[in-house]
Amino acid sequence: MHQQPEVLAALAERFAAIGKLATAVFPGSLPTGVAFLARGSSDHAALLGRYAVELNTGLPTCMVAPSLTTAYGRNPDRFRGWLLVALSQSGRTPEIVDLAQRYAAAGAKVVAITNDAESALADAAHLAVPLHAGLEQAVPATKTVTGQMLAVLAVASGLGPGGLTQRQAAELPEAVARVLAAAGRLEDAARVLAGCDRLAVVGRGACYPAALETALKLQETTGLMAHGFSTADFRHGPIAVTGPNAPAVLLAGSGPADDDTRALRADLSQRGAETCLLGTAPEADVPWPPLGHLGEALLATVRGQQLALATARALHIDPDRPTGLNKVTLTH
Repeated sequence: MHQQPEVLAALAERFAAIGKLATAVFPGSLPTGVAFLARGSSDHAALLGRYAVELNTGLPTCMVAPSLTTAYGRNPDRFRGWLLVALSQSGRTPEIVDLAQRYAAAGAKVVAITNDAESALADAAHLAVPLHAGLEQAVPATKTVTGQMLAVLAVASGLGPGGLTQRQAAELPEAVARVLAAAGRLEDAARVLAGCDRLAVVGRGACYPAALETALKLQETTGLMAHGFSTADFRHGPIAVTGPNAPAVLLAGSGPADDDTRALRADLSQRGAETCLLGTAPEADVPWPPLGHLGEALLATVRGQQLALATARALHIDPDRPTGLNKVTLTH
């Protein structure tokens, strides 16, 4: 976790170059659309990329469903002129490599974001964006996730204006360092979560991918039944899972969708549910510094890592070696 400022600083220096690299496969024009291909934590980085591309460009974007090809046998055949951004930390997940090759054969231009520049995924792509994050030994991914998030924001910035800026990218490593150095009331929140039956992690807009990633980190490091939700979707029914023994973690930064998440706190209080608000508001239990809502997705993700670590310690669990999980998941 504490290597993240260094990794992000190196990526921030390449921010503009990554943006230009991603558009080099479409000289003089934009792609018809942008598709993202990933699994697990990489999928959450991909979702942030989808938000950023749609905000920056208005281009149609989608998240690829690998099983449509690998399980149902439906090959992609109408993606000529599209950009496919394929994400895999190891670059060795068989279905991600297979799908990247199939989309390339269907006419898409493939950009791979991976920590291994020599991986099968990098070889299958037209262009590769290596993270250069160094070896990540723990099963729960940390520096490679935030590295992927910054990389997809760089790709989005190359496609159109209005997203994370070069200045914000340069400020991100120091902001992450400040978050890592100040745990706030995370220990208090961890004690609440460690004693619960189930919990919700809720965010909207750019904080939604961070909410999903935080829920995953809590699941894999502690075994708790944690679920990530969009704030809007949460109001449509899943709010019913909260109550006296089912708290909620709320992630809300400075974006236009974050007021909705902050407003949710009063509704949850009426249900008797304890809440922990992480974000930029003065009333946040565990704050992070304002950095523009897209960049704050990374700060929220780091806060989620810290919360999972603190909760695992409260439960006397080794968070780096979750029972029954492997570093590379070889799905097909």
